[in-house]
Amino acid sequence: MKKSAVFVALIGMTMLMGGLPSFAQTSYNFHAPSGFYAGNAKMPAGTYTLRQSQDDPQMWELSNSSGSHSVLLETRESSKVSKGKPEVLFNKYGGTDYLEGIEASSGNSIDIQVGAAEKMAAKKGTATPHTVPTA
Repeated sequence: MKKSAVFVALIGMTMLMGGLPSFAQTSYNFHAPSGFYAGNAKMPAGTYTLRQSQDDPQMWELSNSSGSHSVLLETRESSKVSKGKPEVLFNKYGGTDYLEGIEASSGNSIDIQVGAAEKMAAKKGTATPHTVPTA
């Protein structure tokens, strides 16, 4: 009887530990040297944190370090191959940047849903992609 109780306890602990990654929160910090669009929101230059929602893995919150600007962004898994280090991806049309996604070193890269402003810019020109390193 004692052996089966220990076995049940070990199974229970293993199941709890297996669920821990689902409680982990993914976040990336980066510095944007100029203003940019994130979805449909215009964000000023500054230091930002992009954090995955615990409730919905397809939703991410972007907020600046002062807390004065914040936006929720809808994402999807990306097929982009990571270059080995996490980077924030932008598209530049003319002189304006648009947040495109994150390339994670783990291979869990994401694309951010394209906003109306970027769709309009794309009709007028071609994007110049560039990256910003994460901190």
